[in-house]
Amino acid sequence: MRLAVAALIALCACGKKDAAASGGAATASAAAPVLGNARPKLDAAEIAVPPGKSDLHVAWSVPKGTEINDEAPFAVRWTSSDGLVTPPADIQGRGKDVRTGFEVPIEIMPDAAGGKLSGDLDIVVCDDVTHSVCVPIKRSVELTFAVNKGGAPGHVTLPLPQAKP
Repeated sequence: MRLAVAALIALCACGKKDAAASGGAATASAAAPVLGNARPKLDAAEIAVPPGKSDLHVAWSVPKGTEINDEAPFAVRWTSSDGLVTPPADIQGRGKDVRTGFEVPIEIMPDAAGGKLSGDLDIVVCDDVTHSVCVPIKRSVELTFAVNKGGAPGHVTLPLPQAKP
């Protein structure tokens, strides 16, 4: 039932476009789809972050012919954290708000060597020509941090699947 509702939301939020008018970082890999209510997992390589407070930038790897649906809902609900002073707030908005990614404020506990953050990601991708195929993406995300003294803020790229027309 939830899948049917998500598909309906994706289809309603996906306005068709006129085809003529369309003219140190870690990466994650997507696990194979799982049956039932389990979400496929995006498991990122360990992310180097500076000690203390910083912003982690989460970017997307979007396949050619696919784009994030600007009008569809987007959400990340953090389900657990380890090694962080406090878990970050959940993030909600529209695809247009996260087209180039989003920032997650993190604060590694003093003297901690790293941390971990887990959550559920919901986003919608569409084919970039007609938006006739829109796919709601529901993934489990696990981000593992390693403190890198004097390092730059963390950066991770999450892969999104292709929307095939």
